[in-house]
Amino acid sequence: MSFHDIFMAILTFTVIPLALRAEWLYRKMPVLAPRQVTSPLPSLSIIVPARNEAPNLHRLLPTLKAQAYPGQMEIIVVDDNSQDNTAVVANYYGAKVLSLNGLPDGWLGKPHAAHQGAQRATGDWLLFTDADMAHEPTSAASALCHALEHHLDGLSVFPKQMTRGAVDRAALMAAFAALFAGLGQHSHTLNGQYMLLRRDVYENSGGMTAVCHEMLEDLALGQWLHHLGYNVPMVRGEGIASVYMYDSLAHLWQGMSRLGSGSLKYSGLGAIITALFITGALMPLLAPLFVRSHLVNKKWVGLTWFVVVPSFIPWGRRFGSGLGALLAPVGAAIVQLAACWGLIVRFLGQGILWKSRVVK
Repeated sequence: MSFHDIFMAILTFTVIPLALRAEWLYRKMPVLAPRQVTSPLPSLSIIVPARNEAPNLHRLLPTLKAQAYPGQMEIIVVDDNSQDNTAVVANYYGAKVLSLNGLPDGWLGKPHAAHQGAQRATGDWLLFTDADMAHEPTSAASALCHALEHHLDGLSVFPKQMTRGAVDRAALMAAFAALFAGLGQHSHTLNGQYMLLRRDVYENSGGMTAVCHEMLEDLALGQWLHHLGYNVPMVRGEGIASVYMYDSLAHLWQGMSRLGSGSLKYSGLGAIITALFITGALMPLLAPLFVRSHLVNKKWVGLTWFVVVPSFIPWGRRFGSGLGALLAPVGAAIVQLAACWGLIVRFLGQGILWKSRVVK
């Protein structure tokens, strides 16, 4: 066996234990099941940072208005200098609207919008949720009950991931499998799509002011809260909320570039594991090129598919069908290329376009 065959074998077969690790860590998260709650709960402020989110708000806000929450609840939409009808749509659904004008020095858009919403909020608990989410009627009550019963300072939810086509389905499947493969056993990752915090925890920790300049403010906030000794775990909440992360291929590319290049700062050794996993998942696409260049034996053309595709079947099922695992190498290629592009443009000081702003 040649050196190149050995190298191909290492990259390909590394996918199996890392895929098992990703599955184990995913299943290890506590499950937040929906439940009917009738006993009174503390007051809650739901904060939606929104920049050019008018179409998404038509989906989100009816689900927030329909919350079966046994307590005082308010919905605050923070219109972050939008160029569309975000504020109009929010007003139409009866949300409290806070319209921002400009962005202070030292702040990025989403943390600033989230912080302004928290400043306006009156609830004892704060729920930050993205505009591309949809919530089941028991979502907020189930989350807050879970936090109270387990004496948590807050929690973050990993919702059901929805997709609009084969390309974003493949990319998200590969990206999330790689994310969990690289997570630490006791990860302090938060998901900015759904973060519930006690108001005093937010205020005493500094909240978004502590991560105001961070491109991935949720990852940064998770590490900061852990550093301060707060207990804010991430839980599985596919039964209480769902999200459409991307609405176009351009949006997908920008999002993968942002996440792929920005998450390295918070991953440590996990970044190497994630990179190995994604590179191994690429082997079915690269094997024919290596065979054509007479670098490896032609057996790898079939063997790489035989190893990689079954490793992604659980994630394929989460994104609609186990057959979706056949597209895992394509998804891995998108994730890898977008992350590399993000690193290059950030290194050159150009930044990444996100929500009509350049983020560096």
